[in-house]
Amino acid sequence: MSLSPSQRLASIDDLLLYRLGRLSSVAGAMVVRLCEGGYGITRREWAVVAQLYENGSLPPSALAERMHRDRARTSRSLTALGRKQLVLRTIPANDRRSALVSLTPSGRQLYEVLMPQIQAINSQILSVLLPEEAARFDEVLERLQVRAQVLLTELGPDLPKANRRRGQRVKDAS
Repeated sequence: MSLSPSQRLASIDDLLLYRLGRLSSVAGAMVVRLCEGGYGITRREWAVVAQLYENGSLPPSALAERMHRDRARTSRSLTALGRKQLVLRTIPANDRRSALVSLTPSGRQLYEVLMPQIQAINSQILSVLLPEEAARFDEVLERLQVRAQVLLTELGPDLPKANRRRGQRVKDAS
């Protein structure tokens, strides 16, 4: 009996994260083309629109946290979406330091048009699974997510930081 790629882990092609990245790249390319070519927004901007539609008005920091993205990138997406008149920033009169972002009517309309198309892409990808396989896949995916979060908490502080601009490790200041 031969080992599966997840058991073997002998080459980059066997690694879970590489395999998921390849799937995301191919499937995501369809979403990118749909978003950028059809609606003039990036996939990251689409994620912001979807989160705001599904969660209502949020402070930018809460939005970034919900999306598991850094605040700077989220802020850039919000700025771009504001220029496209898809989101609105409001500052409460009683707290000038806080802000809320929400969708404009155009942003809500974009979601309502684009979401069914993205759901269809996802549905077509998942159509190769039998219903019981899809349920098991969701269960396994959730277990992997929980395990990855535990590992991040356990190992994250000990992992080296990187300087992506130079491709070098950052020396520890301690």
